[in-house]
Amino acid sequence: MKLFEVVPESFFRLLSGINKQLNVEAVQLLYEHAKRERFGIRIELMRDLYQELIESWEELDTQLEWDEEPRSLSPGQVDLEEVSRAKANSLIRRLETLGWIELETRDRYEIYIVLPHYTIRMLSLIQELCEGRAIEYQRYAFATYGMLSGEEARERPAMAVREALSNTLQFDRELFTLYNNMKHHMEQVVSKKTIQEVLDHHFDRYQKDIVENSYHRLKTSDHVARYRHQILDIVQQWQLDSDWMEQAVQDGISGGLYESSEEAKSHLRQSLRDIEAIYLGLDDTFYRIDLRHNQYLRSSYDRARYLSQHHQGIDQKLALLLEMLGNSSFPLPDEELIPLSRLQNIQSLNEGSLLPVRKKRIPHQPEEHYVIPIPEEVREQLRKERLERMRKAVTRKKVDDFVLSRLQNKDSMEIAELAPQNVEEVLLLTYVYLYGQDGGSPYQIERSKDRLILHAAPYRFYNHKIKPRISGGRQQT
Repeated sequence: MKLFEVVPESFFRLLSGINKQLNVEAVQLLYEHAKRERFGIRIELMRDLYQELIESWEELDTQLEWDEEPRSLSPGQVDLEEVSRAKANSLIRRLETLGWIELETRDRYEIYIVLPHYTIRMLSLIQELCEGRAIEYQRYAFATYGMLSGEEARERPAMAVREALSNTLQFDRELFTLYNNMKHHMEQVVSKKTIQEVLDHHFDRYQKDIVENSYHRLKTSDHVARYRHQILDIVQQWQLDSDWMEQAVQDGISGGLYESSEEAKSHLRQSLRDIEAIYLGLDDTFYRIDLRHNQYLRSSYDRARYLSQHHQGIDQKLALLLEMLGNSSFPLPDEELIPLSRLQNIQSLNEGSLLPVRKKRIPHQPEEHYVIPIPEEVREQLRKERLERMRKAVTRKKVDDFVLSRLQNKDSMEIAELAPQNVEEVLLLTYVYLYGQDGGSPYQIERSKDRLILHAAPYRFYNHKIKPRISGGRQQT
């Protein structure tokens, strides 16, 4: 299928001409509202937004062109609000004429803006290019491995291979996009005219857009080595497995993906070879990306060093300034003298600019340690407090005694017989539930199917049964 069989021939005219910057902002604003109102945007809403956008552009004295001239209310008088509203309507009509939007008249004759499928994809691409998002490379390898090793691969092998190939090709495109972006930034940095421009480009653009968002992630947390060998093992094994290939061919034909077994077998084998080739070639791809990154760093350093060595000194600036003043028979404007008269301020060497002499560290002198005796009454009080805490502590033995004292020689009893009367017994009952299921207590809990809930004062609990635990044919007591 050809491009202009999908999009109108005049589609890309919106992105050219004197109003291209305004038009790009207009379609991005349209896309933001289309994501929130997915079933159509009221034309009145977009008209108001475009009117505000146009007025903000005109406040910056930006030259714009319009297909329609504003109407005059009277000779020499124009209503500015009506003019900007007419320009907003003209922009909407231009979007419709070029095929970016479609207008639908719905109930009560309300007009809605609807985006065609190709416009949504184009605007999504434009937004992605403008955002400079961080790429998660490991996501593609993880998705490919999950598709080849998951339940989908066992039930729908043909579909799994197609999806794995799609993720692999997208991963390959992202890697080459990173490689080409590095080349683009290298060409930009060598065209800078001053050292400050080189530094700004390196730290503000390359470091943020390439290193932080892509390159550093690819070399550290997003490295695909975790899934690479598993993917290659699966793909290589499937290429040699005739039974699997037959199953995948039958799945592709029954699912309507292929018309014949020959077509299915050829496409599946080629897909597996493509996945294998891309993951086998990752070492070379990573090497070339590293090489391009080092080329950028060298180019950035060489450009900064060249500009620093060929920077005009004070003598040259003075000579150029005197030459211009001597050749001019009229006073020069101040803005022409500013770049010539900007001299460097160099301070002379002084004691404050030297590195101070390192001083020997004074040996550490610890403070004198004093031992304060503890009175006997304080010791006795602390001992009593510890004993009281130990008495109140909930231990397994205390829980076992709490149960066995009521169970005694019975075959079973209900938890209702352990109904708590105070907070301590509530805690003990909680641990009865816990220890009765871990196999380490002399009793066990048999859950009641009725799940009857009993009430004891403000407390509620399930009325299960408690039985002695049988171990090795003998009852534990």
